[in-house]
Formats: sequence, C-alpha cells, structure tokens
Amino acid sequence: MAVKKISISLDSEVFDRARRAAEAEGIALSAWLCQAVEEAAGLAEARAALAEYIEVYGPPDEAAMAETRVRLDKAGVGQWETPDEAAARIAALARLRGELPGEVQRRAG
Repeated sequence: MAVKKISISLDSEVFDRARRAAEAEGIALSAWLCQAVEEAAGLAEARAALAEYIEVYGPPDEAAMAETRVRLDKAGVGQWETPDEAAARIAALARLRGELPGEVQRRAG
C-alpha cells in the first residue's frame, strides 16, 4: 500500500487527545490517525449509502430496523475491541486476502 505524507493542522486539544490515545494503544500517532480517518471515512460512506437507499426505496421499516439492530448486537458489530482483538481481526482479513504477515504490519503501522 502506498503511503502519502501530508501536513495537517489540528486544534492543540485534539492533537493532545490523539497523541494520548495512540500512546495508550502503543502505536504511532500517524498509525492511530490513519485508523481514525479510515473509521470516519467508512461512516461517511455508510451515511451516503443510507441516504442513497432512502432516496431510491424510501425510509427503512422500523420493525425490520429493530430486528437488524438485535442481530448486529448478537454478532458484536459496533462493540469496542481490544488492540489484540483488532490485530487478530486484521490478521484474519489479511489471510483471507492472501497477504503475507509483513504486508499486514506495513498496513497497520
């Protein structure tokens, strides 16, 4: 995966919080920011997909949404994961993609 170096500006409080969060997870600030951006971009894409769905099909049925929420909760979707659980998930996905262990480390760091 290609890496792009950029320069960004952050509010000093946001920077301090991000630095502390990265330290708590034992990863570099750039890796932590990359993960945070990936999560935010994923949410933005999901919101756009939902808006498109609603535009085409109308709002989802409340009963179906309630059933879906129960199924997602049972599956653990949206629940917090430890760094070890995240590493195991990333490694499992890498194996499914046929990537080598070194490729996973470069992607995560």
